[in-house]
Amino acid sequence: MVWSGPPRVGVLLLAALVLGGCLRPDGESNRPAAPQVTSPDEKSEQPVAGAKVADHRADAVAKTTRLNPEPPGLHNVFRVSAQVYSGSEPQGREAFDSLVAMGVNTIVSVDGARPQVDLARERGLRYVHIPIGYDGLPERARLALASVMRESDGPVYIHCHHGKHRGPAAAAVACRAAGQLDAAAAEELLRLAGTSRDYHGLYRDVREFVPPAPDQPLPELVEVAQVDSLVSGMAELGRYFDELKLCREARWEIPAEHPDLVPRGIARLVQEGLHELGRTADLSAYTGEFRSLLQASDETAERLCQALAGSDLEVMEREFSKLEKSCGRCHAEWRDR
Repeated sequence: MVWSGPPRVGVLLLAALVLGGCLRPDGESNRPAAPQVTSPDEKSEQPVAGAKVADHRADAVAKTTRLNPEPPGLHNVFRVSAQVYSGSEPQGREAFDSLVAMGVNTIVSVDGARPQVDLARERGLRYVHIPIGYDGLPERARLALASVMRESDGPVYIHCHHGKHRGPAAAAVACRAAGQLDAAAAEELLRLAGTSRDYHGLYRDVREFVPPAPDQPLPELVEVAQVDSLVSGMAELGRYFDELKLCREARWEIPAEHPDLVPRGIARLVQEGLHELGRTADLSAYTGEFRSLLQASDETAERLCQALAGSDLEVMEREFSKLEKSCGRCHAEWRDR
């Protein structure tokens, strides 16, 4: 800075600044350096061991950031807001140690598998189980997630199996319930997490979610929820397959009479339904032949999904026919007898 006033006045002003603590004698500022801000676009954030944010509801609209490197035992982890993390199912004791280091005190599973409540209890963590499917978040689940946010006084970790589809959608709804994400930021979380656009119901329910009123009664939260049986899971799978037939009759286009049936999305729901039954259902009363048929059907449905993505009509028809035969065989040998 060039001082244009009388020299004596300039000297007196400089002395006042030094005595007041604003300048050091060498003329450098004594003001604290501006904090270094990491851009959210860099997608990296280091968890602070044991750190908790004083007021988690104070950050109204947040920017989603990905934790890099990933905490031990956890994958696809995002810090969605100051209060909410989204990621994969915790794997082993080290994963629960990571959650403690991240300051988490509540874990929410939206997966169908039974939560590892014992490992959580050992570390004083609360587990909440709100299982959902790939076709969307039913109203009760949305309200339960709002209840989690209403009751929690610290960071929450929300997970599905891999942390890509159902978990991020549930985290988005939870944050919208608490006013921590707007609709655009919620959909951006799904994009960053890799949530497939084939799961139209997840995107729809995140986008159209309306937070409950402050005085609205909310569901009671449970540690381990009762998950649908194999019979009810098969019934739901049958409904998806009937919808897939309608798509095939429309030459793998959206049926004119059913504009909500997108072939790729319905095929993915069939595939995930088969996969989740094999992963979470109690098959102890069924033979190895049944389990092998279930796995083969899962693989066939996956090839059908890939054919639909590549618009390969010949492969679509071949894999659909295989899937239809395996479903018919399953019904004849196990369901219908």
